[in-house]
Amino acid sequence: MKGWIPHFLIVGLISIVGLSAIADAQLKPPRRNRQRIWTNPVRAQKETVKANIGESLKDIATRAAKQGEKPNIDIVFVVDGGKRMVRHLAQIEKQLVTMLNPIENKTLDYRFTLIYYQLVKGIPRVIWYPWAVDYLAIQKKLQQTRLEVGNLVTSGYGLDALMRGLNELDFRLDAATHFVVISNAPIRTSWPDKEAKNKVAEEIRTRCRQNNVHLNFIGINEKIQAELADETNGKWYPIDNNQRPMKDKRIRRGETVADKALLRVDGLFQRIAEHLVKKDTALTKTELFEMQPHRSEKVDIVFVFDYSLSMEPKVDAACQGLDKMVSVFNTAGLDYRFGLIRFWAAVGGGESTVVVTRPALKTEQVKALFRLPKTGDEHLLDAIIEGVPKLRTPEERELVLIIVTDESTSKRREKGYTAGKAIAACRNARARVYVIGGVTSMRSDSIADTFQRQVALITNGVHYIMPGSSIADEGR
Repeated sequence: MKGWIPHFLIVGLISIVGLSAIADAQLKPPRRNRQRIWTNPVRAQKETVKANIGESLKDIATRAAKQGEKPNIDIVFVVDGGKRMVRHLAQIEKQLVTMLNPIENKTLDYRFTLIYYQLVKGIPRVIWYPWAVDYLAIQKKLQQTRLEVGNLVTSGYGLDALMRGLNELDFRLDAATHFVVISNAPIRTSWPDKEAKNKVAEEIRTRCRQNNVHLNFIGINEKIQAELADETNGKWYPIDNNQRPMKDKRIRRGETVADKALLRVDGLFQRIAEHLVKKDTALTKTELFEMQPHRSEKVDIVFVFDYSLSMEPKVDAACQGLDKMVSVFNTAGLDYRFGLIRFWAAVGGGESTVVVTRPALKTEQVKALFRLPKTGDEHLLDAIIEGVPKLRTPEERELVLIIVTDESTSKRREKGYTAGKAIAACRNARARVYVIGGVTSMRSDSIADTFQRQVALITNGVHYIMPGSSIADEGR
């Protein structure tokens, strides 16, 4: 028996080791290659957008065709002619025809032109083609350039090419002009200055405002592309499927994520215009009838403009915002007219002055009136209660009031003016009211100034805070 003991011990040890190995194999997952990256397919899908150059070109043409009743349409292609663009150039050639139906359904007076930019052995080159009324001519030029692109041809200076087009093109005053910048690389400038890119971009914005040009980008996820498109009432589209969406540009300030347009006066003007041209799909037919029984596509836009001294630094931005507003209205084909109610008072609670200029003012006239010398204090309730009834808006036109002030609403007990009476004046005039107004209080329970918030809410408008305004004195 003693001779068998070592054998039993050996067999037992082997069994224990074997069971332990099996248990370890069951408990420990197989080793994976550490270089492999596991992603959530749902999250990845949300972070990128699907590119379709044909649909992008069609959308640009559709938006251009909406400007005016029977507009002239000018389309300017600014195309990156680098080697890496060859595949995309072939797609553009094939899809150009998709632009014709939206345009020809609206007008037969349209034309195209093409600007190529590239670096040939490191030397900048811009190729400029004349206007053509036949898309086949542009298609042929695209094909010709694509076939001639060699290995030593790289992406050029897109901002410089864009600037050249804005400086040298002949713009038709009655045309809807859309630039289409197409590139799979960042847009650059050859200027050596450290801030050159921002300076050129600002000059491009100015040129676009002067000539009512809309910039569209079929490009990459680059901040400057999205900003230029947004600020000229254009649109950004992805050139390939690897791009993140850029249509909702937001910036992070500490714990707060805010829309960049809300940080600038001109951005607020554009936001109001965009909100105004949208249909009231959220309201029931009964609500629409009660609030705006005579709603139509004909609109009188009347600015209720604060003429007090504190508004002086904000006038330039307001004028730029007016240009953006006009661009949105023209794109939507809105029949609009401008009017103005100016209000101010002597410092220290003097008598109010309210000047009403009924529609129709031209855009440049409105900007000139914005820029007149400012004086004294302000009394918004006086402007509403005394000024709005004098507008006498025709039945067939909708009245929209846009209050522009950097102050809270002063109390007017000595005249018997209250927020309720001012709101009633707006409702009696069937007015929708938008407000770019002063910060009234940082306390959630404050009722110091309810007029600016309430009048926008009750009349189906929107209330915004004027960038740069200070917290109001609740004792005013």
